[in-house]
Amino acid sequence: MDTENVMNIFIFGGTGDLAQRKLLPALYRHFKAERLGLQVKIYGIGSSSFDVSSYQQEIKKKLSTNLESIEYDEKAIQKFIKIISYIKIDFNINTDFDSLKKITSNKDRNIFYLAVSPIYYKVIAENLNKQTLIGLHSSIIVEKPIGNNLQSSIDINESLALYFKENQIFRIDHYLGKEAVQNLLALRFGNIIFEKIWSNVAVDHVQITVAETLGLEKRGPYYDQTGAIKDMLQNHLLQILCLVAMEPPTNINSESIRDEKLKVLRSLRPLKANETNDHLVIGQYKDGAINAKPITSYLDENGVNEESKTETFVALKLWIDNWRWSGVPFFLRTGKRMAEKRSEIVIQFKSVPHNIFDLNNKQKDNQLIIRLQPEESIKLKIMIKKPSASGFHLQELPLDLLFDDYYEDDHLDAYERLLMDIIENKPSLFMRRDEVEEAWRFTDQLINSIADSEISLSKYNAGSWGPSSSDLLIANQNAQWNNEED
Repeated sequence: MDTENVMNIFIFGGTGDLAQRKLLPALYRHFKAERLGLQVKIYGIGSSSFDVSSYQQEIKKKLSTNLESIEYDEKAIQKFIKIISYIKIDFNINTDFDSLKKITSNKDRNIFYLAVSPIYYKVIAENLNKQTLIGLHSSIIVEKPIGNNLQSSIDINESLALYFKENQIFRIDHYLGKEAVQNLLALRFGNIIFEKIWSNVAVDHVQITVAETLGLEKRGPYYDQTGAIKDMLQNHLLQILCLVAMEPPTNINSESIRDEKLKVLRSLRPLKANETNDHLVIGQYKDGAINAKPITSYLDENGVNEESKTETFVALKLWIDNWRWSGVPFFLRTGKRMAEKRSEIVIQFKSVPHNIFDLNNKQKDNQLIIRLQPEESIKLKIMIKKPSASGFHLQELPLDLLFDDYYEDDHLDAYERLLMDIIENKPSLFMRRDEVEEAWRFTDQLINSIADSEISLSKYNAGSWGPSSSDLLIANQNAQWNNEED
């Protein structure tokens, strides 16, 4: 067998939710589309007492639940589970890793996906190294959170850097695998009409929203020690912000994408304690209703301290101190138990310099809305003349691009796309170490400013768009959040 074509995908946490709900369905789709090659083996690794056959049947059952009915092909499933095995390993026992050495060597293309708690990252990397399983063709994938502050992030990165080179480490943020996020790069750098106006010349402000209807989903103890700032702002929102605000890279597949994202993070203006009331809103949901179903308050969730001050919502007004974005505010918000599930970017353009139409005509400003979820789409709102027998009445209409309408067969989900980038060794849409640490540096400073300020925690009803004070935050820009339903 030609070892150059051998690829082993080891999923640590192979019995966990991430592996069964996202990773294995994504790998199945690649397998079904014949993208994985002929000499691929997938190994689920965990502490549960499965044998290979029972694990294969468990995966088959989970695939029937987690795949769309149109995707489920019995013959393809049977072939797929034949390349799947299971290995029971206690991550803390080095000799348990002997079983890996029996099936692979450091000459193979070994992909180690750590779908486990970050507390295991260091010990797994150490044990892989002790068994000499890490070679030039090896890659390691780690999920967020990469630490819970700057120092812990440095510690994790240092522990991985002892055994893997930076270009072998893939720090995954699934938001960067979404089609609409990647289309943001195409929109900006593949269309001169947008790139020429993508600056303070034409942009009034930018909104980035990641709203969830879900609550804690059995993560009460974890979330109560984390909160919205660390759980969402530090990674997802700042990563999206970087792609919106970055300068043109020299090449789409080069390190320059990550270089330009890093420059944005380094250009973020620190928020001082005496500025928090004008630039920040933090909130916590109370009782409410979503889709006519009653929702309990955060303080009544399992695992939450009854006097908790942990924020479940944050809205932030940011400034990027560089030439392109001088004077343009960026409004970021994220929260749990909100009115609807929505992730989007809104580019709000400035007003026309002079309105030549009748003053009774309400002149709306152009908006570009890039929707990441639940459906992925791009919408440009423009003003046109409304058909009428007389007069000149303006009307706002959208130019819509809904990706599913055009690419129904080729539309990959985020994990499919990112897994293929890992397999093909394309790191540009993954977080580099200096990016992660710079994001934590900004976040730590923000958290310290909150601690040193007198800002209060606002309550909001579950099923709403957050505290009313977040509306005032953006109203000071003579603007409002894009909360309208499609």
